[in-house]
Amino acid sequence: MFDGKEYVYAVYEEKSFSKAAQKLYITQPALSTAIKKVEKKIGSPIFDRSTSPIGLTPSGEVYIDAIEKLFALEQNTINQLNNLNGLLAGKLTIGGTVFLTSYILPGLLAEFSRKYPQIKIELVEGTTSQLTDKLLSEEIDLLIDNSEMDDKNYEKYYYSTERIILAVPAGFEINEELRQYQISRDAIETRAYQSEKMPALPLPLLKKTPFIFLKEENSIYKRGVKMCSRQNFTPNIILKPDQVITAFNMASKGVGATFIPDALVSSVPYDVPLCYYKMDDDLAIRNVYFYKKRNKYMTKAMEEFLKVTAGDGELKPVPVPEKPCGAAGRASRQE
Repeated sequence: MFDGKEYVYAVYEEKSFSKAAQKLYITQPALSTAIKKVEKKIGSPIFDRSTSPIGLTPSGEVYIDAIEKLFALEQNTINQLNNLNGLLAGKLTIGGTVFLTSYILPGLLAEFSRKYPQIKIELVEGTTSQLTDKLLSEEIDLLIDNSEMDDKNYEKYYYSTERIILAVPAGFEINEELRQYQISRDAIETRAYQSEKMPALPLPLLKKTPFIFLKEENSIYKRGVKMCSRQNFTPNIILKPDQVITAFNMASKGVGATFIPDALVSSVPYDVPLCYYKMDDDLAIRNVYFYKKRNKYMTKAMEEFLKVTAGDGELKPVPVPEKPCGAAGRASRQE
């Protein structure tokens, strides 16, 4: 039944017989013949050829789901065999947002590659929503993210804690009025600004300031909106980019103020024309985790990489919190 599954899956991915044929390096008639043989075996069409792009029939959806499970089983078998043979070969696929893959992962990957140069590493960038789907479908092995994902589907490994701060273009006149609240880059890098002696910025002082917020699904957007709401402040949002790096670069060009993680300031190897301000709110504190799909086979490559991220070489998954009985157990998780 699954003979020719690679052909079927290629058409499903490309949503086109011609593109799938090019990908597989075969002729389109040969591909069509192979697909028809599979459809004859299962007794019904897999693809709805009347739509553009090509879609799946109900039978096709069942068949594709089975193929993906079979691919996952095959990959898990390969992973187990690789583990038995030691880390002499293998692949590690890690997902993350542009900020995390650009500024947090490079040092970790460099250390891991020095120890295991034979392991092929693949990076996948995207939004948290996109990457979560890829983690669940096992297209990536690990995801680095600063969102709190559900414990039912994912297992998490603590990496670090970061704080959200406000970056305001240095050319904005409001900075003159806010001098007592400004924090230096050095104070951010040394974390000295986290001292209780350092005053936090009252957001209502920025009522005339344009803001750049990330899109609604982003953790910084959700936290930023709540922090503003707690201070009875409605920000003048003029732009909503996908990535924090984009918001940071726009702010540095004088477009508007934006919330950013303090790790971004520490990671950028040059000064930018921005003034920084501390937020005095529990929502400004969040953890960065590496996530894996719960019950997914832990390859040796995944295990060794997570040991590198732990620093001390010990693998420490964050335990699933116990749910208290009664109404208290229904408290929602902080975004």
